Parts: sequence; C-alpha cells; structure tokens
Amino acid sequence: MNLEDIARYYIDTPAYDLSPSVVKGFRQFIVDIAQVELQGIEFQYVDFFPYMKGTELSLEHIYRDYNQGKLMITTQFNNSDLLGSDINLIFRCIHEIHHIKLNVGFDLEGEFATAVHLIEKTDNLLFKQILFSESLGQIAVRLCQGKFPDDQKVVLFEPEVLHCLKKEWKSLLN
Repeated sequence: MNLEDIARYYIDTPAYDLSPSVVKGFRQFIVDIAQVELQGIEFQYVDFFPYMKGTELSLEHIYRDYNQGKLMITTQFNNSDLLGSDINLIFRCIHEIHHIKLNVGFDLEGEFATAVHLIEKTDNLLFKQILFSESLGQIAVRLCQGKFPDDQKVVLFEPEVLHCLKKEWKSLLN
C-alpha cells in the first residue's frame, strides 16, 4: 500500500465506531505517554501555525524553542471526536516532541518515523490501528490533497497493512 492508497482508503472508508470503553482507554494511553515524554517542556497553545517562515516550516525555530524548554502548538483544526480538544492538543505535543527527539523533519519520512515510534509504544493491536489512522492516514490525505481531511475519523487499516509497512518504517528510522 503506497501513500496514495493510504489516503484513498482513509477517505473512502467509513469511520469506525469505537466503544466508549475503547475511547476512554485510548485517551488514557495518550495521557500516560504525555506524563512520561512531555516533562520539562512548557507548551503554549496558539491560534496560528507557529514556526512557519513564509510557506516553509522553520526547523531552526522549533529547535531553538525546544532547547529553551518551550514549544508552541497550534489550536487550529483541533476537532477530534476521538480525543476531544484537550487530549488532541496533548497528542499534538507528543507528535511534535517525537519529531524533535528523533531529529526528523515534517516530510513523509519524518511522519513515518514519528508514527512508528508512537505505534511501537503499545502492544494493543486496536491502539496501533487507531494511531496509524490518526497519524499516517491523516498525513497521507494532507500530502496527497494538500490539506488535512475535513472529517477526522478513525479508520481501521488491516493488521497486514501495519505489518507490511513495518519494514518501510524501519528503513526510515535507520
């Protein structure tokens, strides 16, 4: 499955209806990761896209702020039915920190690296599928269509897709 296939599958597949107990468990999973990985960083939520220099993302400014113990996170397009607005912002913080810790950009390679890093934090297959949808599914749509999907939803990709791409993820991490 290539990037276009992932985007098309995400767009064409109806949202998966998660039970309230799965949603609660997944939200707690994100909070638990945040308690470990976001220590020592002050996050400022802003209503614009920080770190943009013209039409390009300035990694230099991101690293400068990170090295000073702070990071700005946009509140725009924060409409996750799955996570709710507060936990979605925490998820964004985790995502941004993984880009920094892995020293990867925000291109396809960097998105693969950050997604696999987070996906490998759980052995729960359903959580892995949700993380794939929340990261690579949405990113594929953005990269193929130039914008994030209007309808952010949970799409469960088959476990085989996750396993097939693992080799690609690993090569991107090396």
